[in-house]
Amino acid sequence: MRTRRRLFWRGTLTLTGAALVSRALGLFYRMLLARFLGPEGLGLFQMIVPLYFSLVTLAVAGIPIALSQMLAEGRVAPKPLMRTAALVVLGLSLPLAVLVAAAAKPLAFVLYHDPRFVPLLWALAPALLAVAGASVYRGYFIGRQQMALPAASQVAEQVVRVAILFGWLNVAGWQTLAHGPLIAVCLICAGEGVSLLILGWGYRRQATAWTKSPKAATSGTARHLLRLALPITASRLLGSAIGVVEAAMIPWRLTRAGLSTARAIELYGKLTGMALPLIFFPTALTFALSTNLVPAIADSHSRHDVDTIRGQILDSVKATALLTVPVTLVLLALGVQLDDLFFRASIPASLFDPLAVGGFFLYFDIVWAGVLRGLGRTALPLRHDVIAGALEIVLIWVLAPLPGRGPQGVAWAIAIGFAVSFALNLGAVTRLTGVRLNWLSIMGKPALAAFPALLALSLWQAWARGHQLGAMETLALGLAGTVAVYLIALTAAGARMTRII
Repeated sequence: MRTRRRLFWRGTLTLTGAALVSRALGLFYRMLLARFLGPEGLGLFQMIVPLYFSLVTLAVAGIPIALSQMLAEGRVAPKPLMRTAALVVLGLSLPLAVLVAAAAKPLAFVLYHDPRFVPLLWALAPALLAVAGASVYRGYFIGRQQMALPAASQVAEQVVRVAILFGWLNVAGWQTLAHGPLIAVCLICAGEGVSLLILGWGYRRQATAWTKSPKAATSGTARHLLRLALPITASRLLGSAIGVVEAAMIPWRLTRAGLSTARAIELYGKLTGMALPLIFFPTALTFALSTNLVPAIADSHSRHDVDTIRGQILDSVKATALLTVPVTLVLLALGVQLDDLFFRASIPASLFDPLAVGGFFLYFDIVWAGVLRGLGRTALPLRHDVIAGALEIVLIWVLAPLPGRGPQGVAWAIAIGFAVSFALNLGAVTRLTGVRLNWLSIMGKPALAAFPALLALSLWQAWARGHQLGAMETLALGLAGTVAVYLIALTAAGARMTRII
């Protein structure tokens, strides 16, 4: 049991470290994009991103998570299982890529009423094939709890995009370009291609060492794979579809509040391309936990080891609280300043703060969804996403046209959607596992330790302003000091440093 636990946390920390590096690079990349594309260009790019995620969901079909779960259960040998998964994904992604390329014009006019989206759709088609192939390899390594290569590929994607865009800007200049959104979409393809090469190379190195196994694939392997994958696909497709609906609806409904079309698109770009990336930064840990929980809990569930499942849940929630409680408080206190520093966004606190509150629920909700998928109850997150997504769309429809308060209404609608999904998934986890969570104990120490850390950060900022330090130096040293004070306060509150690490 101790070996499994050590393997679980080693894999989680590997993915978390890679995700943190990737998110940091992603913030820098977003900063470059914001200055390269301009507010309207960023809005156009952000409008096509939800459609891309929807297409990726269709191309991948939830196969990576289902594959990792089946590998953890050990009922089929890896090689025939990988062959089956690859055939399923190829049979889905290839026709979809051809369809997107062929139907780019009608899609652009039906979804966006704008011919500028036609070349963007053409550029997205090859990315679907690359991300589909990479997803199969990623599912294999996660199922084997070998997280180094998925982590490396995740970082490499961002490095390639940042390097190409930074080089382009230094050669061609930092001015906004009319064809900038097309370049940004092409960079998606470049990143996915690099990820595919890294994961494919790692898989081939392992596959050459395999011997023939008696656990061959059967006619039911593909059916079982799809039975696990389809609810995951539907859940992610729903989330992406909600994003597509919001991309089309939010600017339109904001114009009903008296905004011009250009201003509405600009606000949508700031909301989704500048504010939400900061809110999503802590999901580096929770997505890593969720990804690693699926095979770990599937393994414990196959052995009917309820105590281990409850321990994994409790450890995951405590780890999530250690990071997300202080991060949420920092975002509420300094999120607007950070957004201005990174993106020059000028986003008001009334727009940013609701997203920070909603993000707190999102961080835990991602963990609950991973637990439910590891238990084989993949339909439950889908059902809860349907409820939360429908409520979010209704609230956006009602609140966005309010004169003077439309953007804030959209932010609160998104936050409420996160909170509702959190409550529903938490209820399902509690009912299925019988785990009992002492929220006061879980949240108490991180919350107590966060306040002196915030006080130290505020004092540092006041001192830095008086001594005229640069914005980046103030931020970097302030955050480093905040982390140090937070860890010291945690140990003073009774937490063991070895346990925290």
